[in-house]
This record gives sequence, C-alpha cells and structure tokens, in this order.
Amino acid sequence: MFNIKLYYDLHIHSVLSPCADELMTPNNILNMAMLNELDIIAITDHNSTKQLAIFEELSESYDMVIVPGIEVSVVEGFDVLCYFPSFHTANVFGDFIEKHLSNDWGPYTKDDQVITNIYDLIQDTYDLPLQSTTLTYHELVSKVRELDGAIILAHIDRKMQSPLRTYNLQDIEFDGIEIQKYFKDTFTLENDDLSNYKVFHNSDSHSLLQISDKEEWLDIKDKSIEGFLLYLRGEQNE
Repeated sequence: MFNIKLYYDLHIHSVLSPCADELMTPNNILNMAMLNELDIIAITDHNSTKQLAIFEELSESYDMVIVPGIEVSVVEGFDVLCYFPSFHTANVFGDFIEKHLSNDWGPYTKDDQVITNIYDLIQDTYDLPLQSTTLTYHELVSKVRELDGAIILAHIDRKMQSPLRTYNLQDIEFDGIEIQKYFKDTFTLENDDLSNYKVFHNSDSHSLLQISDKEEWLDIKDKSIEGFLLYLRGEQNE
C-alpha cells in the first residue's frame, strides 16, 4: 500500500482562544484551509474543546481531515498540543480539563472567549479563564494516553518554552515536537539533535492569514484521524 502526501497545519486557534482574532470562526478557518489546499488540519484552542462540536458538524462539507485537539498549558510553564482519535474523546478530555483551569484571566475577559454556531454567529462565551491549568505534565500525559491520544511539545523554539529546556527530552514522554515554520531552518540547524524526533512545522495561527499554505506535508498511509495518529505514534507500519 502506497503512502499519501498530505499537506497540514496542526496548530490553529479559533475565536474560543482568548488571544485569537475575531475572524477566526469555524467557517472562516475551514474555508481558508481549503483555499490553501490543506489536507489535514487540527483545531487546538487554549485549554478548551468547547468549539469542536461545530467543527465536527461542518467537517462533512469539506474534503479535509479535521483532527480534534487542544493546546494545554501545564504548571511547569510550557505548552503541549494534544490530539484525540475522535471528537467524542476530545470532549471527554475537555470536561476533564475544565476542572483543572486556573483562576488567571490575564488581560482577557469571557467576552474574548467566544463560542459560535455553524453560521459563525456568537452562541455563547466561555465563563472560565483559559489562560492556564493546574495540571502537571505527568497528569496531562496520563489522561491523554487513557483516551488513546497523542502529544506534541508545542513551539519549542520559543523563549516562553524555556522551562522545557530544563528537561532531558529523552526522559519525558511525547510523540513529536513542534518547531514553528517561521524558525524551522535556523532553529533546526542550531539544534541538530532534534532530528531524532518527529518534527512538525505549524502556523500556531491566531488570524486567518497565518494559516499555513500548501508547504509542510506528512507521508502517511491513510487520510484520516486514525492514519495521522498512527503516523505520529510511529505505529503506521505495525
């Protein structure tokens, strides 16, 4: 069986994320991804999965894989991208993480955390702060694994991820690392040891024009959420 080349962007924020642009509505995101000829995208809002139900409903109208995900800020001070085998399991995780949100609103309010309907109209706002969680990295990994999910260490090229630099990556559990596409050449050259891991170059888009063009691709067996997770976990040849 031949593998398929799939163009991706696996780190996209909707209007639910407090720091995202107000135009990052589900239809706008999916239409931009379609125009950019992407095959597989992931919605990874900050510390919540509350917008995923609308993406699931809209997914039937698009010929692309939409991976249900989330970006979690752990107490150690770095961010983690988590991906799940179904929208149901992602929402189970969302219910879990809701109980572990911190009380830090930062510069935002609930009006910055918008949930839309399928027409991109505001349906609700999220009333708990989505800045950070009280989860340790170990607790996060344990729950994601319980739900058969996968883990990428987010934007490790960023200075804000410096707490992660105190770890020996060989001593912690994850499935891949993200180096933002803007810095992939210089950061990879300066850290050639990272080539030992599955490396992803995403946009971390908070506005429509940041969503990736048809640039980065995966060589996987099946155009599906399951195919992506098997690739990420190194199981697609088993």
